[in-house]
Amino acid sequence: MTHDFRERLGFSQGVAMPEKLLEYLLSSISGGLEIVPATEEEDRQGTDYWVRRDHGLPIVSVDVKHRDFDPVLKYGSDDALIETTSVYRGPKNGPWLDCHREKPGWTLDTIKRTDLIVYTWPQPDGKRRFWILYFPFLYEAARRNWREWAKEYGERSAGNAGYLTLFICPPRRVIEEAIKALTAGIT
Repeated sequence: MTHDFRERLGFSQGVAMPEKLLEYLLSSISGGLEIVPATEEEDRQGTDYWVRRDHGLPIVSVDVKHRDFDPVLKYGSDDALIETTSVYRGPKNGPWLDCHREKPGWTLDTIKRTDLIVYTWPQPDGKRRFWILYFPFLYEAARRNWREWAKEYGERSAGNAGYLTLFICPPRRVIEEAIKALTAGIT
């Protein structure tokens, strides 16, 4: 499959965020007043929507990751996509060599401006299943575990014009466990 930023942006923009999901997201954020779409430039920096808040509270950046199928329905596996490398210019069939990783994937990008990630998966009734995560925890869990996840679940590629994008699809429970390891414990 070959795609590029504009094609994926078009796909993402072509998938309407369900109104109920936008309402849910707004009601879940303290002081949420309204949700407004980001510009294309803001999208490139990791924001699809902004949640404006009252009382001078900071605006919240939301990045939506629409999948074009539900892996539960297709494969019986509840997974989420972790993009390890946005631009890879090396052997097309692996092994994936670090010296050919030119740009980190959105999940591992240290300069990504995102507060929340909203994963969505289409359902047969036209609705979308969703999962909302605090991006800094997802980033750190992925940073610490992506190589192990790549060995366990396989790092795959998607073709683009002149380069590949690399990703892993670990089960959601594995991602949840990695985040829990960051957010609970005894010191």
